[in-house]
Amino acid sequence: MLVLNKASTCDVCLEGYTTGGNSPHSIACGHVFCQKCLDQLLRHICPLCRTRFSPQEVRRLHIDMQSPMITSASIEELVPENPESSSPPPDDEARTLQNDIARVVKEGAKLPELRRVIEKCRTYYKSQSADQQNPVKVSALLLWNLAESQRHLAEMRKDKAAEAKIALEEVRSRLTAEIVNLQVKYEELHRIRQDEKDTALAVEKSLREHYDELNAHWRR
Repeated sequence: MLVLNKASTCDVCLEGYTTGGNSPHSIACGHVFCQKCLDQLLRHICPLCRTRFSPQEVRRLHIDMQSPMITSASIEELVPENPESSSPPPDDEARTLQNDIARVVKEGAKLPELRRVIEKCRTYYKSQSADQQNPVKVSALLLWNLAESQRHLAEMRKDKAAEAKIALEEVRSRLTAEIVNLQVKYEELHRIRQDEKDTALAVEKSLREHYDELNAHWRR
């Protein structure tokens, strides 16, 4: 039976796992999300690695309520004493992340840049206490929604471009077929006209010969 620590959070909505809609579920690629976020996906594609998955392969996980919570004391034990090799203070790191988020929102950024900032935010808030209200967590969620909107827009544009290309090819095929058909009709009309012209010349020649014979006969 697969079990999660009770301090784990969903990588999409950033909320802690509970029961019901917030219960954790694992997909084929191994990433874990809450049921609510999986239900809101427009396509069965992992939000993190973009791997496709089948709804039948989704597995519900259990939360280990007996697992010890991560505390500031336990984190301090893991932090090296050397200040040069240690991470920056949480407040400074949070401020840097907030500035990064404000920059990409204000100036705009491509999807890879948005995902890079989101991953940095996730790494940060996962190192914090699960009970702590973290503004980086909220901002990262909003940034993720922005990234998803950009991705959906790009996919829509790609689909529209593909549809336009298909429609253009269909129009070109119809025009080509119509041109060929008109060419065949033109050649047929030209042949009929030439036959009629040849027939008219033959009739004219026959009438002229007949006239000449009659004229010669009356002159005798």
